[in-house]
Amino acid sequence: MGFALRVGGTELIGGVLALTYCWQCLYVDALWVSEEHRGRGYGAALLSRVESEARKMGCSLSHLDTFDFQAKDFYLAHGYEVFGTLDDCPPGHQRFFLKKRLVRVLDNA
Repeated sequence: MGFALRVGGTELIGGVLALTYCWQCLYVDALWVSEEHRGRGYGAALLSRVESEARKMGCSLSHLDTFDFQAKDFYLAHGYEVFGTLDDCPPGHQRFFLKKRLVRVLDNA
């Protein structure tokens, strides 16, 4: 699944690509917001949207990876926790593996 964020319906300023797979898991493959549009809540909105859709499909866990020079603190601020690290990937840096429990919203209808 994927969602794009556009200005004026044309200019792409962000997006998220993710997939769900058996065992009710969401894998966030990529989340991006253009540098000039960062800090405005767009990344949080994209992450929330993809997590919400995953919950609707019955997912109870989300996971992803990021690097020390990318968005680890962003994901930590949105409820993710580090469950593994890979040193020197790339050399001199760390790759972080993060997870988050997705609380399912029960339908009372």
